[in-house]
Amino acid sequence: MKVFLIVCCVCGAAAVCGLMVLMFVFRLKINLAVRLPKGKTIPIEEFVPRSIYGLSVYIAVFGGLGLLLEPLLPWYFLIPADILFSMIVNFIGAHFFLPVIKDLFLGKKPKPDDLTGTDAVTLDFVAGDGYGQVKVKSGDRTFIYDCVSANHTDLKKNETVTVITGQDNLLFVQKKDEIYNVLTEKG
Repeated sequence: MKVFLIVCCVCGAAAVCGLMVLMFVFRLKINLAVRLPKGKTIPIEEFVPRSIYGLSVYIAVFGGLGLLLEPLLPWYFLIPADILFSMIVNFIGAHFFLPVIKDLFLGKKPKPDDLTGTDAVTLDFVAGDGYGQVKVKSGDRTFIYDCVSANHTDLKKNETVTVITGQDNLLFVQKKDEIYNVLTEKG
């Protein structure tokens, strides 16, 4: 058990250090985030690591806390305690530390309301009734936002869209040519 925890701690810490060097020194953009279905009562997505960086921190905390508690607890209490504490650390890091670090290195993210009328590019396929992500250029920086198709039309990957409005870090977008179609419709 001790060897497993040492391997987790070392591998997690090495991955965190390596990712920080790649992201902040070499300015490489690593976005391997995944979306999980939201829980019905507790939003489990907030506690589970969603990116390679979050997974590295999760593994490092799991191994480190396991090494500290291993002499005190039997393995059947140790593993659930490690999992729970790693989820709590992941939540705290994602909601308190990560926004501060992003502001320091990437600059302040514009409010969604300020992006009305701005062009954006879809990063993945957006179903008419689903969610997706868009890349918006503001000044000399590029930001990624979650989006919804305002007219409930499907949006292809890498399609240029226009931001209609924004609310709570969610942008409502539509195809660039749909603006003119609405104006020329006869009703």
